[in-house]
Amino acid sequence: MRTALAQGKPWSYLPARDASRDGNDLPGRLNRLRGVGGWTAKRWYLTLPADLLHIHFGTRVDIATRWPKRPFVVHFHGTDIREFYQDPRQRAKIQWGADTAQAVFYATPDLAEYALEARPDAVYVPNPVDLAELPAWAPSAEPRVAFASRWGAAKGGAEQLELAAKLSRALAGTGVRLQGLDWGENAARASELGVELIPTMGKTAYLGWLAQAHTVVGQSTGLLGMSELQAIGIGVPTAANLRPGLYPGVVPVIGTDTVNEQVDAIVAAAKDAATTAARLGALSWITEHHDPTKIVRLLSSSYAAISLREGRAD
Repeated sequence: MRTALAQGKPWSYLPARDASRDGNDLPGRLNRLRGVGGWTAKRWYLTLPADLLHIHFGTRVDIATRWPKRPFVVHFHGTDIREFYQDPRQRAKIQWGADTAQAVFYATPDLAEYALEARPDAVYVPNPVDLAELPAWAPSAEPRVAFASRWGAAKGGAEQLELAAKLSRALAGTGVRLQGLDWGENAARASELGVELIPTMGKTAYLGWLAQAHTVVGQSTGLLGMSELQAIGIGVPTAANLRPGLYPGVVPVIGTDTVNEQVDAIVAAAKDAATTAARLGALSWITEHHDPTKIVRLLSSSYAAISLREGRAD
């Protein structure tokens, strides 16, 4: 969004409201009601002058049915099309969005098989990494290895916990701290295995936490989510065993063939993070494949084509 606004594009972004911390007592319910009311009013206000709605996450397409109605595009981000689309209770709504949208995008290359099933002309739009919003890499005085993702099946589940257990044993007595987020259905188990759990936090604080790590451990799915991409953009050596053929070029991550090899590589990187980072040379790959300017250009072309079809101004 920063890049689009810098180019003079009249785009705006309204994040989904997180009601998870409101609570179910009376004050919590009242706070949720006020929050939803405020969010709805802001959405209505932003929609009035808009020519097009860009709806992120396939289960949120009911927004497109509310007044004032506008042409819309749908952007799949992962769980929505990979999991919820397979759920009969959710599939009809997601399919309606895919069928009715002027265009459909998907955010990671692994989603192609699912997104193209819902909409054969769906287009891959890589997640943009805004280097301007990322903090400088500043490893803490005490070495840290940080798991970037929540603990759960969507991020690798059993493989994630196996890696955590082996890392905990390998790092014992080395002075390197093993940390992760207190988030996800497997968080308690990760703590039992020796991971120091850190409370969830806002985006700015989270990026600062990543920037203090000596090595970041990505999700155990063979993929790069936003957290991994941001860690790579910050310059932290990032460990991820990626699925072959998904990503272009030589991806600047610590990748190995087995879990035991991955543990050894992560420990070695944490002990000599600067050398590892220099060897990986992450910045050029991020700017080549996830530059916001390129993503804005791609979206602008799509929006312009839709505007022409709809007979609207860009």
